[in-house]
Amino acid sequence: MSTTMPEVDQVTDDFDPEDYYRYRSVSALAVTALVVGFISLLGMLTVVFVPVALGGIFLGLWAARSVRKNRDTQTGAPLAYIGTILCLVSFVAGGGWYVYDEFINLPEGYEVIGFKALQPTVDQPAYQPVPDSALELDGRTVLIRGYVYPHAQSRGLTRFVMVPDFDTCCFGGQPKLTDMVEVTLTGGKTIDFSFNRRKIGGVFKVHRGLKQIEDLTGVFYELEADYVD
Repeated sequence: MSTTMPEVDQVTDDFDPEDYYRYRSVSALAVTALVVGFISLLGMLTVVFVPVALGGIFLGLWAARSVRKNRDTQTGAPLAYIGTILCLVSFVAGGGWYVYDEFINLPEGYEVIGFKALQPTVDQPAYQPVPDSALELDGRTVLIRGYVYPHAQSRGLTRFVMVPDFDTCCFGGQPKLTDMVEVTLTGGKTIDFSFNRRKIGGVFKVHRGLKQIEDLTGVFYELEADYVD
């Protein structure tokens, strides 16, 4: 019994290099970079996704480098490049808008404050729920950023409570007393409930005793607002 072996020249002639490259796998990193690139576009709507865009830039560059390094077994460099470009666009546009809106697009005549200034300190006496930093703001014209606390009425609000975030009010019940500012809009201005962060400006008032308000325990802080953005 004899076995006939193919001649070397015949095997060489039948080999097509395209068959080798045809079976390269698509890089999972490149695909992930592309997906992150599309997700990062949300950074142009909300600053929360801007860090995603920054991370996506490094991921895309890493994926492209990995594909080049393993080009004999992997493909997908264009996907990595597209993902990187999308992340770069989102990072520049979203980050630029955040800087503009946070530090440049501010009305004149308002002192910018944050909810941090309204919180009691660790060593503050229990009988003094309002910190000195908040008392110093009493009667001053300020600008504060926050969210409209959910109300039964959602449109055309002229009076509402402002909170620094939705974590407490939406998932943990009523916000802390020092995390609430009762806002009264003047000059015929109104506001609608939304999940957008707003800038509200006006005269800040501090109550040393708790002021009772509907549906909530009460507030220490009030804002008579003539600016809404």
